Amino acid sequence: MKFQILFFALLGTLLFACTVESPEDPLNVYRNIAYTALSPAQKSLILGDWTKAEVAAWTNGNYVVVFKTKDNAVTIRVVVDPVNGRVVEILT
Repeated sequence: MKFQILFFALLGTLLFACTVESPEDPLNVYRNIAYTALSPAQKSLILGDWTKAEVAAWTNGNYVVVFKTKDNAVTIRVVVDPVNGRVVEILT
């Protein structure tokens, strides 16, 4: 009987742990990949917090991360491949 109670308690804990969602934004992974691919000169141009960069769908299942720069006429766009977790192209 004790074994069954322990088993169900453990099973309930496992089920609860697997269903709790993380409050973290999943797009932060793409932001991080894009930001680390930038040169120090490009990073210094970014206006505001890079973790708040816009992420949008792009062609071929990729995502584009758009960093606003201190010169409002220019943006740095980084295309990220979500499957391979790498940068495809940096567009300025």
